[in-house]
Amino acid sequence: MKTLNSLIKYVLVVMLAVMFILTTVQVILRYGFNTALSWSEELVRFLFVWATFLGAAIGVREHIHIGVDAVVNLLPASLRRYADTLVYLVIFTFGIVLVCAGIPVVTLTHGQLSPALEMPMSYVYIAIPIAGVFAMLYALAEVVLIWKKRKAGEG
Repeated sequence: MKTLNSLIKYVLVVMLAVMFILTTVQVILRYGFNTALSWSEELVRFLFVWATFLGAAIGVREHIHIGVDAVVNLLPASLRRYADTLVYLVIFTFGIVLVCAGIPVVTLTHGQLSPALEMPMSYVYIAIPIAGVFAMLYALAEVVLIWKKRKAGEG
């Protein structure tokens, strides 16, 4: 799981770097030379979609999503485990929704080409079910970790 997490983070860094470089070049070309690349804005937009969905999945693993910690922290430790488990089961369920709703979108858009890059739009939309799978894996791993800690007698 650590290798997968590191790989996704590496891909995100590359995506963000490419987005930054392309956006900078586009601004320089547009305002400095009164010309523009026809495809760069579209690629940046597509990379942004991918980065958003992959980042959301990483957020599950890194515990960086918004939560209601104030309420959960008021619970006794034994109930906190159940609350945390419930949260991750909801995330797991949302991952299932992303996969189940995303696959038909990918299928429907495979024949549709993007205007500038002329690539199938399914390449963009496949980020949805992939992020759902990663969110499910990370949520499941967190539930297992919560209950392993309980068995070991940790807080």
